[in-house]
Amino acid sequence: MRQIDLIKLYSQMRCLVVDDMPDVRVAISGMLRVFGVQHVDVVANGEQAMDACFSNHYHMVLCDYNLGPGRDGQQVLEELRFRNRLNNTSIFVMVTAETSREMVLGALEYQPDDYVTKPITQALLRQRLDRVLLRHRELYSIKQAMDEKDYAAAEQRCAERLNANTSHRGACLQIQAEMNLRLFNFKRAEEIYTGVLNERPLLWAKLGLGKTQVAKKEYAKAEVNLKEVIRDDRRVVEAHDLLADAYIGQGDTVLAQQVMQDAAEVSPKSVMRQRRLAELSKLNADTQACLEASRRVIKTARNSVYESPDDYFNLARELAELSKEGEANADKYVKETFEVLQKLEKRPYFDVSADVQSNALKSRSLLNNNKAEAADPFLEKAKTLYQTRKEDLKPEAGLDVAQTLIVKGDKSAADEVLHELVEQFPTHDRVVAKVDSMSDTPKSKEGRKKVADMTKSGIDYYDSKQYKEAVETFRNAIGIFPSHIGLNLNLVQAVIAEVKNNGEQTGFETLCRNSLSRISNIDPGDSQYARYTHLAKEVDEVFKMDLSELDLDL
Repeated sequence: MRQIDLIKLYSQMRCLVVDDMPDVRVAISGMLRVFGVQHVDVVANGEQAMDACFSNHYHMVLCDYNLGPGRDGQQVLEELRFRNRLNNTSIFVMVTAETSREMVLGALEYQPDDYVTKPITQALLRQRLDRVLLRHRELYSIKQAMDEKDYAAAEQRCAERLNANTSHRGACLQIQAEMNLRLFNFKRAEEIYTGVLNERPLLWAKLGLGKTQVAKKEYAKAEVNLKEVIRDDRRVVEAHDLLADAYIGQGDTVLAQQVMQDAAEVSPKSVMRQRRLAELSKLNADTQACLEASRRVIKTARNSVYESPDDYFNLARELAELSKEGEANADKYVKETFEVLQKLEKRPYFDVSADVQSNALKSRSLLNNNKAEAADPFLEKAKTLYQTRKEDLKPEAGLDVAQTLIVKGDKSAADEVLHELVEQFPTHDRVVAKVDSMSDTPKSKEGRKKVADMTKSGIDYYDSKQYKEAVETFRNAIGIFPSHIGLNLNLVQAVIAEVKNNGEQTGFETLCRNSLSRISNIDPGDSQYARYTHLAKEVDEVFKMDLSELDLDL
């Protein structure tokens, strides 16, 4: 393209310069005007940048990474992407003196069109922007279709540019394959990636092939390809994410956690990645890893579009559980619970639902630490707010109140709250499932049916003396309904039978002790109380006496 054509392109653009240094704003905006840009806006921080982008459409944004207090350049970019305020047909250039690995990888993950380091000269900026503009112009019609979410049209325009021997063949192939993925045309996407790999071993094509295989649920094949991508370049963080998906698809959450730990180390500023690591760590009962990741989520999410009060509550719940009297560092965890919740209370999105949850969790931490007198005022405040504002609250507020009432030993009050939640949110599957998991008897029709089916299956195994299968069935059921009295007692009875017939096995005593502990607050008036006390004695006898002396009551 001739220079006069580039000048024409510049003249048609509206640009935004974001930098906290006044002299830099003046310098860059002056350079842009020399290039031919007629309309340049300048702002000093991330908040002003977001306001400007919501009020105007910009063809190009040049944004510094370090913007002082508030959002940084990466957070501006990710929020613009998240809120669809930066079209594919717009250009985003990160301009900064920051060159740390953490910053570069974090920014590149949200795909800026270019990255320019300071100090910037007019010649350097012109060279970089000319290159971006030429590429952008060549792909403009494709990106226009992507903005319109017409992925079929975008795919067709890629094909047309490829037939015309575009100088941006790699970019066209990459977009074409991605469009086929979005259209669920996995076979065609795989053909494109494989074709590229037959010519050259390009990482983006191998990554795309792994992504396609994950989408097709070919997890073992995906694992091979994604491991090769990571071996060739560990910095390709999406490969780690996809490899974790492949492991989860194969049922291995421990390896998935390890992969996400690696990914979080490569790109530590990713909120979603740290959050996923925390979730996997919790699933795997890796308490310390969960705590560390949960703390990083809060720190990383500050001023981000992904900042959420749920992150504070997730960490507070973990800390409250570790606050139990007798646990190592219990008092320290009580203190940290309060510190985390007090930080949340200063955030602008702290509302009445958050107030209920905060007080409930403070009370729970103290109750677990055997400080009932200190806990009561916080629980009373949570209950009062819940009762007076329940129609305005998020369901999570009721769940946290109910869980704290359970810890306090007030089962009837907890059941009342749980019943109300099912009535108020009958179609909210996640809430209903959580209510059922917290109850000694499921509150929903679906939950009761699932318990009945799993109980029948376990009893059938037990009656046919397939005790090991019965243990696994009841163990899986408790994973869904951990507070169900009958399921926990059935598991204990199945374990006793398996031990009597086949000998003690590693972990069986822990299974029994955990089940009995989960339902230890059973009411003496409950119809299953006698069975509970009988099995508790059986467990003591089984794991302390010679098995031949046992008289198992079936």
